[in-house]
Amino acid sequence: MLCEINKENELKLYDYFTALRASVPYYFRVSFEAWRESMFNDCDEDGKPLFSHLETFLLMDNDEINGFIQYGLTSFVFGEHGEKDYTKQYAVIRNVHFIENTANAHLLLDKATAYFDALGLGKRYAYFHYFGMRCYAGQGKLHESEFYIEKLLSKYGYVKEHENVYYTKDLQHANTSDVAEIKFIYEDNGQCISFERGSEKIGGCALNFLPQGAICFLKWIYIDEKYVHQGLGTKCMHKLFHELKQKGVARLDTDTPDSNTRAQGYYLKTGFADMGRMRSYFTVE
Repeated sequence: MLCEINKENELKLYDYFTALRASVPYYFRVSFEAWRESMFNDCDEDGKPLFSHLETFLLMDNDEINGFIQYGLTSFVFGEHGEKDYTKQYAVIRNVHFIENTANAHLLLDKATAYFDALGLGKRYAYFHYFGMRCYAGQGKLHESEFYIEKLLSKYGYVKEHENVYYTKDLQHANTSDVAEIKFIYEDNGQCISFERGSEKIGGCALNFLPQGAICFLKWIYIDEKYVHQGLGTKCMHKLFHELKQKGVARLDTDTPDSNTRAQGYYLKTGFADMGRMRSYFTVE
């Protein structure tokens, strides 16, 4: 049966997420309080709510959770140039999960579909990357360990939109050494980094230091085109490893589109581990 989330079963849902940590690399260990805030009251980096409305339902059997769904309307959409437009909304299934081969899992998608239909909403998204939970670095896509859920999504008209590869680097046990020729300069409250050699800026990166512990997410990294194929990209990454380890960061995660084979080779070359693929979905109007 389906039941709406309440304070009595919030802890059960938290435990359900905790069990998923064994297969989903970006479901980090977080406190119940941090998870609850992100699950139900998530905000963007600028402190504004990610969603204007969210509904959460559990699929229960003998007081045990067999699955859940969370869906609703975002607080904004992205304009043509990436700007936020607060006059429009996306219809999003933020997350849906169920134990494989659960017979009545379709009840979860039925619930979300009825909600969107009642509002007359056409195009819909599932696992929209940007609107994932902040306590998990905003990773909103479906991990490959759960691709069996695709079969149900496809029955409701959802098709794959984007696919990314997820990577992680163990800094705690890695041997890192300083790269003296590269300067490491913090900008923008420590979230952005500039790499300099001599007096020239040769690249940069953006980081997300997660509040729950020694985990950092690399949002992007680049080397100026005139410096590529000189080994500086590798040196900058090793400089980053050294600086983060000095700050007590034990793990650095990142992801890249499946089409970006250049970045994939770069991450593997610098010692990242491939943790699998993840996908987002949408319906065609």
